[in-house]
Parts: sequence; structure tokens; C-alpha cells
Amino acid sequence: MSFVDGLSSGLDTTTIIKQLMDIERRPQVALTNRRTAAQSARTELSGIRSDVTGLRDLAKNLRLPTGWDTLKVASSNPDAVTVKAGSAAATGSYSFQVTSLATAASVYSTNTIASTSSVIAPAGASVFTASGHQALGFASLTGSGFAPGDIAFEVLQSSTEARLDGVVGIPAVPIEIDGTNDGIDVAVNGFNFTVTLAHNTYSSEAALATAVSDAIAATQGASEVMTAKLNDANQISLATKGEGSANSITITGGSALTALGLTAGTTATGTDGIVSLNGTDTLVTNTTSGTQITLATSGAGSIDAVMGGPLRPGTATVAQTSLGGGTLNEVVNVVNRANLGYTAAAVNTGRGYRLQLTAKQTGAASAITPDTNIFGSMAFTVLSQGTDAELTIQGANPFSIKSSTNTFSGLVPGVDVTVNATTTTAVTISTERDYDAVTTKVAELVTKLNDTLSRIAKSTVNEPGAARSVLQGSREARRAGDALRGALVAPVDGSSLTSLGMVGIELTREGTLTFDQAKFTEALKTNQTEVTKLFAKWQGKSATRLR
Repeated sequence: MSFVDGLSSGLDTTTIIKQLMDIERRPQVALTNRRTAAQSARTELSGIRSDVTGLRDLAKNLRLPTGWDTLKVASSNPDAVTVKAGSAAATGSYSFQVTSLATAASVYSTNTIASTSSVIAPAGASVFTASGHQALGFASLTGSGFAPGDIAFEVLQSSTEARLDGVVGIPAVPIEIDGTNDGIDVAVNGFNFTVTLAHNTYSSEAALATAVSDAIAATQGASEVMTAKLNDANQISLATKGEGSANSITITGGSALTALGLTAGTTATGTDGIVSLNGTDTLVTNTTSGTQITLATSGAGSIDAVMGGPLRPGTATVAQTSLGGGTLNEVVNVVNRANLGYTAAAVNTGRGYRLQLTAKQTGAASAITPDTNIFGSMAFTVLSQGTDAELTIQGANPFSIKSSTNTFSGLVPGVDVTVNATTTTAVTISTERDYDAVTTKVAELVTKLNDTLSRIAKSTVNEPGAARSVLQGSREARRAGDALRGALVAPVDGSSLTSLGMVGIELTREGTLTFDQAKFTEALKTNQTEVTKLFAKWQGKSATRLR
């Protein structure tokens, strides 16, 4: 630093100049401080919004009664039998013996083959191969009649669902849905459904759209064919799950149409996808998973396709692949890349090789028919027939159950059993309500809510003499905290339990929550239906404020 102080004058000119410069910079410093404070406030508000979103996500699974039906399962022999239960599973215990496992059919070449370089395929043999088609919307492709070489395969146009949007935005929120305005009558692909919304007060368009989606999920069969969401224009949008012109949706009536901004009488139809095969275009009218279609060309060759979902533009790598020299090694490699329903392996016997083919599917119905275009007149011997898995249910009059796979889906309502080994004694599986798991979910929700309330309180605190808090005076932050607390103390209708305090969730003087887990678990065990109603109702009130 340079000094200009004079010995004779005695003036501290350096300090004087610095003070004058500090005064001149005050407006700039104040502006910088305000900008920093505003940025800090925005960051904190964004963090609070993120916390509230996390709170809503934790509560989402508890909004419907199915979120309260958590089960725990057990197997007396988990090495041999594993069990998985869904939320709607039946409780109880079941005993059975695993009599057999599911296996796949397998064959092997009758004659041994000298080496992996020995030629086993007819001259000019080829195999249809395909890859990359799943990303376009196809589960599988099987071709026939093509000459060896690349096959041009491209989806030129996406399919679309049939979709009906509200003619206007949702008229007004908050809105109360009750017995006078809770129904939507809709026809999807010729099937009629009546969707009933949960009775509640919804204070945002997003909350109302979620209610429609939840109502569809609760309507038998509806969730398999249709969806609901809020579109970019803040309108309720109903759509088919399948795409293509074979899919249609019509709103036929209902008491909730005015509340949702929907209109009866209009029909929407999906748009077909377009697939090009060697320059020949085919319209795909239905992309519903599992639908089978045939794609033809103007020349030789066609493809039998199984749909896996909506069509999306792009190309797949498809070819009639030559087996090259037709050696054992080349045949095995090409077969395993092809969709032939079986895999190949060269098995070294020590005195030559056997070509073994094994079906991809298990079960008594699995079978292998070797393709003569690949293997010519090669003879095969059956190594093993496919078998079904079998359980023998124990009791005075035992009976058997079979499955083509080692998983028995819905052995009892909502319970899947997977067998890994046969047993000589009975295995017992049991399912029962997992009250502790539900209590843990609620405890996580309470902890998150306390964390959010504490953050809001800390960021908005106004203490005399203390530094200004980052959101001091913020109405948005205070409203968020008040809404969360208000949801807790609001009385609840529709349940014999009228408040969360009756099941162990209390609001303290400091504005946070205490959670008596033992009290809650006991209430859940003795009166699950009413506790579910209470919490679902409370969650319904609070969720509208969290969005």
C-alpha cells in the first residue's frame, strides 16, 4: 500500500481516503448483499419445495387402502421354496410337498461330431436373426422365406393412443367431490366402465387428476386398458393404454364431468404405426402387448411379429444370416443369436462332440423341432422331455397342482410361490399382516414432516437482536408450514376415529409431531379398517396442500 501521510501535517490521509471510498461503495455493497440474500431465499424455498415433494412421495403409498395391506411371508424351507405376497393376498398357512420341478425339453445329435470345425449344415444354410426390435415396440420377430442377406426393417411412424382431453381446464379448485359429482362413465375398446372418485376436497388440478387415476386403478379391468393424467394445459386427459386405430375411448356420461371439465359423447381413436419391411409398408392397428401380426413384403419372405408395446420410429438389425462354412461352432453361434425357441451347445464327450438343443421354455408342453434348413438330415435323440413343476397339497385327501414354470402364480389369492428343489417332507408357507412395516412407513412420514416443519421454522424465525433468517417474512414458507399443521388438526369424517391423536400421532406445543409407535401398531391390529380410513382421509386433506 502506498502512503501519502505527511510528517509535518500530522494528517492520517490514508485512513481518510479509505473511509471516503467505503462511503462511495455503500450502494454497490448493499445491492450485492440484497442479491445474495435473494439468491439464498430462492435456494431455501426450492429446498422446502423439494422436502414437501419428498413428503408427498412417502405418503403416496398410504393414500389408498392397498397401501395398508402389507404382508409378511415365511417358508419353512426357504432353500426349496420361496414365497412372495402382494398387498391383496390372503392370510393363512398352506402345506405342500414339491413333487417335481419344471424342466425344458432337450435333444442331442445321435452321431458324434469330430470337432467344432466339422461341417454339419447343408451348403448355403441360413438362419433368420433380429436385434434392436424391442426398442421399436416388438417383443419378437420370426422370419421365413428370405434369401441370405440383410433385411430392411424400419418403423416409419409412431403409433398413438386414443386420448380425450377436457374441452376446458378444470373449472375451479378447490372442489369437493361427493355423491353428487363422483362418477365417470367411459367406454374403452367396446367395454364399459363406471369410475368412481374418492369423496374428498381437492385443492389443485394435480390432486384431482391423481384422484381420477386412483379411481381407475380401483375399478376392475379399467386399469388394464386406460389411464388418466393432467396434460400441459391443466386439463384432465383420459387415454387408452393400447395404441393404434383398434383402440378407442368414449366418455358416455357421469356426474363428475362438469367438475373435471370433460364432455360426454366424443370418441377418440388411436393412430396406426407404420412399419416398412424391404420397402413394403404395413399399418399396425393395435400395439397392445402380445398382439400377433404378420409383416409381408412385395417379394419373397415375411415376418411374424409379436407386439411388445407402442411403436416408435427407428431401425432394427434384421437379416437372413448365412451359417458361413456350416461348421459346428458357426451353427451354435448363429442359432443362439436367432429366435428359434431353443439354444444350442457343443458338448465335448471326450470322443467327439454332440450338438445339444434345449428349449427356452420349460414345462411338459415344451418341445424341439430342429430346423432342417439348418441341420439338414441330422438325426437327434431325446435327452429329456419337458416336465411341469408339481406340488402335492397336504391333507386327508391330497391333490396336485402343476405349472409349466417353477413359479406358481396366485397359488392362493395374491401369493406367488417359486420352487427351487423337490422335497421329501411337507413345506409350510404362511402369510400374515405386517403391521410393523406399515408402522415403519408412517414413522418415516412423521419424521419427514417434522424435518420439513423444523426447516420452515428455522428459515423464517424472527428473533430480536439475531441475524435475519434467510426467509424471514416469507408468506409462501409460512403458508406451507400452516397448511401442514392444519392438515393434522383438522377433524376427520367417515371414521369412528376422528383424529390422528387417537392412534398415537400428536401435535406438540412447538408445532412438531410425536409418534407413539406402540399405540399406533396396537390400533392397527385391533381396528385396521378404521385406522386406514382415518389416515387415508387425513392424507387426502393434506395431500391437496402438498401439491
